[in-house]
Amino acid sequence: LRKFNFQRNRFAFLYGRFVDFDEDDDTKDSKDAKKRVIVEAIYEPPQEPDSDTPEGFIQKDDPMEENVEKIAQMIGLQRVGWILGHPPRVKGFQMSAAEVIMAAELQIEAADGVEPTPFVTVKATLGDDGNVSFEAFQVSRQCMEMVAEGAISVGENPGFCAVSDTFTAIQEGKESKTVENNFFLTVVPIVQHSSEKFVSQFPKPNRDHDARQQTNAEMKNQLSKSGSAGWTFMDLLSDFNLLIYLSKFLDPSDIAEICGSVSDRDIPLKNGHKIIIAGLAGLDASY
Repeated sequence: LRKFNFQRNRFAFLYGRFVDFDEDDDTKDSKDAKKRVIVEAIYEPPQEPDSDTPEGFIQKDDPMEENVEKIAQMIGLQRVGWILGHPPRVKGFQMSAAEVIMAAELQIEAADGVEPTPFVTVKATLGDDGNVSFEAFQVSRQCMEMVAEGAISVGENPGFCAVSDTFTAIQEGKESKTVENNFFLTVVPIVQHSSEKFVSQFPKPNRDHDARQQTNAEMKNQLSKSGSAGWTFMDLLSDFNLLIYLSKFLDPSDIAEICGSVSDRDIPLKNGHKIIIAGLAGLDASY
């Protein structure tokens, strides 16, 4: 996004964990327990920028989707949200109708229905000071219900959701054919988090215009840091996008065992797996 000065729309999925706000809370095991989201990794699926679409991009089929979900599960992560980047907007215009509807669809998918979920929407853009600003939201349960029922859609004004002719929306006691997007949004606070288990150094996939691409040479560059600056081989291997890249070359059973060692550092990485990974990366015996 910085490469194009945030003049393109782009999105990615966030992977991490849902955890209780307070481990000592008596409601922590109940359905009503409040959860917070800890983001550990990000994955950018295939997409094309397209300013003619309401979303500003076209999501393409992802041949790696199954691998991504399996690897996430094997290292103890799940899809916990999504992030979208967009050009700066006028003050007060938070999300477009297409983005609100996509957020609702993803929340419904995460909750397996119109149910409470901590699944979060994060948006990034350039602030007035030229720095990147981040804001997090959830759409309301009512929004999820209306999307599930097909009651709202993208209309002519991107700041409003259009109400289907077969439904009636009442605002301030009057029937309305549109609902302002901000009505559906709840602000979610963001707290800085540094992962104690995962790194994010390997190039992100599906970035055609990025100078750094996912290659064995990039894998060598990353893993060759082992033994310096406090890095271990396992530290550097614990990279979500690197593990996804490795899954293109290794058997699923090998990936499962490698992910097991990433998830639980008490399970040592088999020397055979280390040799295979080092060989793919073109590392010599000094690794």
